[in-house]
Amino acid sequence: MTNQPYYTIDFTAINCRFEVLINDIPIISLETEGQMSPNVPINFGIFKSGIQNIVINLFPVSGQSSIDDKTKFEYIIKLFDVEGESFSYVKDCVTNKIQISQNVSNFKHSAFLEADIPYEMTSLENSRDLSLDLKNNIPVITGKLDLIYKKINDCFANKQYDSLFEIIKNREKNMTTAMYLSVADTNARINSLITDSQNGFLPMPLSDDKVLKIYGNGKLATYNKLNGEPAFFLFNPNTGEELMLELMFHIPNGKNKFEAI
Repeated sequence: MTNQPYYTIDFTAINCRFEVLINDIPIISLETEGQMSPNVPINFGIFKSGIQNIVINLFPVSGQSSIDDKTKFEYIIKLFDVEGESFSYVKDCVTNKIQISQNVSNFKHSAFLEADIPYEMTSLENSRDLSLDLKNNIPVITGKLDLIYKKINDCFANKQYDSLFEIIKNREKNMTTAMYLSVADTNARINSLITDSQNGFLPMPLSDDKVLKIYGNGKLATYNKLNGEPAFFLFNPNTGEELMLELMFHIPNGKNKFEAI
């Protein structure tokens, strides 16, 4: 029996921009003109036990209009049992290799994972479907999204950390649940953001070419850069380092403003 099941995707991406979605929740989105082979946890895209939907979207790298036979994406969904700092390999759950045989503008791959987890996270069942606003009045969505991004930016700029974590508390709660984090680990996540902010990392304004992205089967909204990276990031002018923050927002039923989740 797996006490604390911990699912990861171990993949190799070659010559593409890609995004990995679990239940339409973005797990990772990056671009590589060469090859990268990371291992990324996916539990925070799994809200409850049962069938989980896996989607891999492949796009051309910047400056190109299509992907071709140079593009490859191979992955394995692995299951570990985690306890504290100990990770015990259990099994490979899903294995796939994507090979592009002809020039195409994009490529979508779908698969399924049967997951068994001991928790249920705050899901999107009671979140507003944004489809109507997207169809009739996109500025309604972007205006509300701009507002919450500005609030988060202001919290960093003014060192208002209590206000910041009030905004992202549900996001942190879900992350703590899905990753089996201890109180100490959760506090370390929060304190690391404070430390980075105090050590010269400054919030950057959202660029004009930001892209509105809708996930969570129409219930989540965020801004990305053109290359798929999160649009919100902190920058340290002394070191030239960037710290990207993955931020997703929903509107709970009965409310009218975005909240982080």
